[in-house]
Amino acid sequence: MNGRFVMVLHSHLPYVLGKGRWPFGEEWLHEIALDTYLPLLEEFERLDHDNVPGTIALGITPILMEQLKSPAFVDSFRTWVDVKRKALEQDVSRLPDTPEAHDLNMFYREELDQRLRQFDMLGGDLLEAFARLQESGRLEILTSCATHGYMPLFGNDESRRLQIRTGVAVYQHWMGRRPTGFWLPECGYIPGVERLLAEEGLRYFIADATTFDAGTGQEHTNVHIPVATSTEAPWTPWNIGADVAVFLRNPATSKQVWSRDFGYPGNGSYREFHKRCESSGWQYWRITSKQTDLGAKELYRPDEARKRAIEHGQHFASLVRDLAAQRERLTGDPGVIVAAYDTELFGHWWYEGREWIGAVLRNLAAKESISAVAPTAVLAERNLPLGRLRESSWGSGGGHSTWMNPETSWIWDNIHDDQRHFVDLLPQLHGQTGDALLREILLEESSDWPFMITTAQARTYGTARFLEHHRKVRALFAAIEDTDQIPTSQAGSDDPVFEHIRLNEIWKA
Repeated sequence: MNGRFVMVLHSHLPYVLGKGRWPFGEEWLHEIALDTYLPLLEEFERLDHDNVPGTIALGITPILMEQLKSPAFVDSFRTWVDVKRKALEQDVSRLPDTPEAHDLNMFYREELDQRLRQFDMLGGDLLEAFARLQESGRLEILTSCATHGYMPLFGNDESRRLQIRTGVAVYQHWMGRRPTGFWLPECGYIPGVERLLAEEGLRYFIADATTFDAGTGQEHTNVHIPVATSTEAPWTPWNIGADVAVFLRNPATSKQVWSRDFGYPGNGSYREFHKRCESSGWQYWRITSKQTDLGAKELYRPDEARKRAIEHGQHFASLVRDLAAQRERLTGDPGVIVAAYDTELFGHWWYEGREWIGAVLRNLAAKESISAVAPTAVLAERNLPLGRLRESSWGSGGGHSTWMNPETSWIWDNIHDDQRHFVDLLPQLHGQTGDALLREILLEESSDWPFMITTAQARTYGTARFLEHHRKVRALFAAIEDTDQIPTSQAGSDDPVFEHIRLNEIWKA
């Protein structure tokens, strides 16, 4: 058996730098950098140091790349860490007067100091650190839409094309190479988007297994497509047209992590995300059990939790091997097993998750039956069957309701109007105002604003952020029509992202 395991992590945060403070705003980026990105970088470096083979596909959205490269992020992160350090010191008087609580407080102080040392050693440039890991073969970094725009609900292909092209241009600017893989925001697929990806030389993306159109035999550019059920389809990537491949998430590996009932992150030994020290925000408790009220949670035990993460990594590696062995017995081919998750799950939501990733790769490497490889390695090895996907997402029910519903339909009415107007103006746009308009309409199109409203996680913040960028778009429209390209500073755009992107270069590319 020589199966292939493809782990894909999707990293994204909306544009939050300078856009509000706790509870909503730039602290989101600080927390994720501290909890997820820095620990993951450390884990990958440990794997390299120990010569553990295996490649992970890591998507980093362009808007996240821009923020990680911003000097404002470097400065504000250090300031934020100082505040967190002082809060830790003050927690001593708030915690139970026990050796266990004191040791946990000291554990966090030492970890925070280590993270700041790591940050300083990297010169604050986390993206460059990820880029180096791509050069060494540990990572294969994917790009995405510029601002994580939800393309199935866009009004036209020109707007989709601008999100994709800008995403490719931002990647090339910071990575120094063209991307080969693409993360469709929210796994939102609409037929024909593969053609837009192919225009930019992109070779693959990720989707849910339920997206696959099993059908009863189909015609695809005059070539018959073999029938495959939704349980058979995930075992290989598929050519869905324009020589663009789709990798389908394996349902068993998804459930083992995401399931509310038996997913690893719900284990009682792991740190409880939802209970925080009231004044500092630090988390001192463990899940204990799913039935335990927040007020009755027991203190967190880092050593016990780390041991559990290593055990779960061993279990997951065994699951992957078992799935491949079963597939080989049935078909003679162990196939390709794809596991795709949000990067921020590992460390931020599931504090021990980064150690779990390391344990998975170490355990797969211990036996040669399964290799953790990049998607492009699979494409180089296999002749892909032809297939089709349905319009879909990884949202509720596989549809669009998470982003389009009675609470958010007004957002899409405005976006569609602005997209039509922008496309009509494209032939005459140039210079600073054209660049500013591209920037603001991309920010307006972010999928995060309707998502925040629908989920009620930050409804007021999401509404305000959408309206901020929408109003800037309208101000720029008015400036173009009334004064014919007045300077950007007078036209209502002051968002320091994508400043290296030029509309005329993107549109003529």
